Amino acid sequence: MTNLADTPPPRGGHIDIPQMLFWAAVAVGVAAAGVAVTAGPTAGRAGAVLLVLLAAAGMVLFLWMSRGAGRAHGAFPQRGAIAASALSAGRGEFAVIDAIDEAALITDRQLSPRIANRAYLALAEALGVVGESERPPMLSRLFGADPMLSAPMFRLAKAAQAGQARREQLPAAMSAAGKPVRYEASVGAIANGAVLWRLREMGAAEAPASEEGRAVFLDDAPIGFFAASHDGAIVYMNRALRAVLGVGDDPSPLRVKDIVKDDPGRLLRRDRRGFGPTRMRVTLKGRDGAETLASVLSFAPDENAEGDMRALVFFSDAEALETQPRAPARTEGAEGVFAEAPFGVAVLDAADPASAAVLDANAALMEMTQGRAAPGSPFADLFEASEGPAALGQRLRQAINDPVEIMLATQPAIAVLLHFARTADGRGIAYIANVSEQRELQTRLAQSEKMREIGELAAGVAHDFNNLLTVVMQTCSFLLRRHPIGDADYPMLKEISDHATTAKELSEMLRAYARQQTFAREVIEIGDFIGARQELIRRIVGASIQYEIRHGRDLPYVKVDKTQIERVLVNLATNARDAMTTKGLPAPRDGKLLVRTSRVSAETARGLGHNPIEDGEYVMIEVEDTGAGIKPEHAAKIFRPYHSTKEAGQGTGLGLATSYGIVKQSGGYIFFSTKLGQGTTFRIFLPAYEPTPEELEDLAAKERALIAPPSKDVAGRGKILFVEDQAAVRRSIVRNLKECGYEVEEAENGEDALVILKQKPGGFDIIISDVSMPIMTGPEMLQEADPAMIGAAKVLFLSGYAPESFSHMLEQYPVHYMSKPVTMEQLVGRVKELLAAA
Repeated sequence: MTNLADTPPPRGGHIDIPQMLFWAAVAVGVAAAGVAVTAGPTAGRAGAVLLVLLAAAGMVLFLWMSRGAGRAHGAFPQRGAIAASALSAGRGEFAVIDAIDEAALITDRQLSPRIANRAYLALAEALGVVGESERPPMLSRLFGADPMLSAPMFRLAKAAQAGQARREQLPAAMSAAGKPVRYEASVGAIANGAVLWRLREMGAAEAPASEEGRAVFLDDAPIGFFAASHDGAIVYMNRALRAVLGVGDDPSPLRVKDIVKDDPGRLLRRDRRGFGPTRMRVTLKGRDGAETLASVLSFAPDENAEGDMRALVFFSDAEALETQPRAPARTEGAEGVFAEAPFGVAVLDAADPASAAVLDANAALMEMTQGRAAPGSPFADLFEASEGPAALGQRLRQAINDPVEIMLATQPAIAVLLHFARTADGRGIAYIANVSEQRELQTRLAQSEKMREIGELAAGVAHDFNNLLTVVMQTCSFLLRRHPIGDADYPMLKEISDHATTAKELSEMLRAYARQQTFAREVIEIGDFIGARQELIRRIVGASIQYEIRHGRDLPYVKVDKTQIERVLVNLATNARDAMTTKGLPAPRDGKLLVRTSRVSAETARGLGHNPIEDGEYVMIEVEDTGAGIKPEHAAKIFRPYHSTKEAGQGTGLGLATSYGIVKQSGGYIFFSTKLGQGTTFRIFLPAYEPTPEELEDLAAKERALIAPPSKDVAGRGKILFVEDQAAVRRSIVRNLKECGYEVEEAENGEDALVILKQKPGGFDIIISDVSMPIMTGPEMLQEADPAMIGAAKVLFLSGYAPESFSHMLEQYPVHYMSKPVTMEQLVGRVKELLAAA
């Protein structure tokens, strides 16, 4: 850029004879050409000569211009000459600027630079910010994009536009020589609506004459003291603090972050903005790694004063801060009483939130906005404007009267509640609370309520469906006995029976998801339980997948329904097999399925990232595969019913939903962790149970009974009272029981059954009853009957759906339960088992 003070004025004001003759010749040539054109044939040969002269004059003119003679003689104005003339005129008006020995710049009220003195231009040249424009660079360009300068530059600019005087001590910046330099910037209005900017370098000689004596006093003080510049560099540290930290005589290489373990940025930022003394508890870091608790009382200069941040350090609680005089609290910044507030607070420069700029913001808001709430930034830029700036502005103004929920323009977007208030001096204060977690909880609650309603619907459908299946399965069993293998109708009857069994499994999945199954809980040792099902899991995963079981030590007992936990293991093993099967192949080629058991606490589970989980001891069952893993878009949905990542026609989408319902109904928890391309691990936490001596004896008796092979003979003898409200179900089951040799008496509901029991007290070997019936349910019938009416009869409840409360009755009374639908062989086998145990 050219220094306008050294630019010679364009030539003019005297007569240049060669220039006058040249232009006269050109004018004559052009006039002659005009005559030749207008006169036509009359001109004759003279016309042609004139045209030649015109062409020659044009060539001379072109060469003269191209070689720069025209510009050298002032025939044509130079590029930017008009602007240069204007700036030169301005220089004459503000010629006094060259008499200032420090860097100076003159702008208009719109902050457009006009002229600068030689010191300012030399500084700009040394910092490498001079461009091609003839105008000098603005003051803010001298120091680049230093974020430490945003606040003071913003305040200077506001004062310049308002025609006010202001002085700011700028944070240390790097000079052209690579050394830190501190400047004082000032701004003030001058004549004709112009603004004078001045930049003065601050030197060490400016310190007061008494500084040396003061340093001696501080160096011998029994408490710690240090001073730091605005960028965190330590400029002074007394002997007491150096001794505690193990620092030598020269602390200049250190920064505040090197000696303070806690967040030093908060201390520096608050001090830098000059909002009075700062009190905070900190942990000092010594050079040898030792840590020291201390209390810090720091002081910063006011906005218009010079100096560094100064801090007193008290090394013990006995040196209480109450002895120090309290400075009056300031309210013009967001760091007053809201410094430690868990919500965001911003002070704005205007009462309209749509057009205001941020003057200050507390730490919570800076963190919430990911650093976007810096001083000087437009307040509206903190929020999403997906519907346009006008709609955003209207939304922000609504916060003046009532709190407004709005999204911050962060990654990811954060839902916040915004409330706006006006101050007496015309400023605005914005209160911003993060409500993203609250909204997430509300969404989860709504989803949970939705899934609960779906579960109730599924349970009701399963109940009616099971009654229909019971009739189908009982009738099919009856016909299969009459049409054995070899009969022409046997294949069709067997196909009906197989499909009814598949439908039964689907119904049980629905009930498990709805958590509406009746659990017959019993005490088991989980290691033996999983080991006994080793061959079952091997058949599911196939021979190509390596299957391994690792049991932990001192596994506690659990009290669960073995059948349901087995179903969970089967579902997880099936999913693991499918995850390790390459797409397009009928079976997996390789892979590994690992099942681990261990005793863990709730703290251990939380350490694995699984929460919430209640305190206590648990048995953890881990099912780990080496499959493809679960994609993030599916991870939040895997426990939902009918959500499946498998191809169409493969799987019901109820496996994991069923497993989730069973584990939750068992009082446990199920979580998972996954890595794409590496595999997935499901972790089941079942609460530990301390069995009674009677339960341990019963467990031993069941283990002994496993040695005896089950009987396949369905024939038997005994008197049975069968209670069922569905006529078709009652008819089919009674028919099969009589077919097997039992004497059966029927009752339509609980009241009818009580009448029969009163007539024949103790006259039955076993009572089989539905649970949910009109007028009187099965459990109500059992509670109403006298012990003499029941006698020695066994009680077996049979139902397609049983309420949650009924599962506790299985533990309180000597009753038994079977879930509908059942085949004839299953029912008769259970009847014979109960009668044999009588």
